[in-house]
Amino acid sequence: MTQAPDAPLRKRLSHAEGVRAACILFELNTRESDILEMAERAGVSPGAVAPDGEGRPADRAVLLEEWRGFVHAAVTYGLMAEAPNAVVAGYLRATRELLGRLGHAAERIDAFIDDTFAAYIRLMAQNRQKECPARFYARVLGVEDLSRLPSERTAFLAGMMAITLCAVLDKFANYEFSAD
Repeated sequence: MTQAPDAPLRKRLSHAEGVRAACILFELNTRESDILEMAERAGVSPGAVAPDGEGRPADRAVLLEEWRGFVHAAVTYGLMAEAPNAVVAGYLRATRELLGRLGHAAERIDAFIDDTFAAYIRLMAQNRQKECPARFYARVLGVEDLSRLPSERTAFLAGMMAITLCAVLDKFANYEFSAD
């Protein structure tokens, strides 16, 4: 990717540095304590239920996995926008290691990739990011109709998702990635 003559200089990252930067972004945005704090404000903390009692109680493991699936998709999407395919592929290969460090068993990692991550990256690839909060609530609480939830909570989650995605995109825009 070439820069306009008046554009600020972007730091050049090697393939390995690009993959590591992506892994760091994933790790920074998926700390358990931060996810649980966000979940409390979004009304999906472990044990939470929809105000009308429909759906199911939020499960801690599902909550953590859903947020991590969203963040993994956001980082992948950001790389797809800025980095060569080799860097994207390197980051995707690192998925097993990232999740393994979080305590996921091998079969759980496969389910994460095929189900959780796939649900969010599909929306992003189709430029349907605004549907991510609904997907999140449906998968965590079993609530399909967001109008049943307090609007301030759904707005908070939508805002957190937008901020996270924008932060990832902004961070990657500061770099020029090398394929080698």
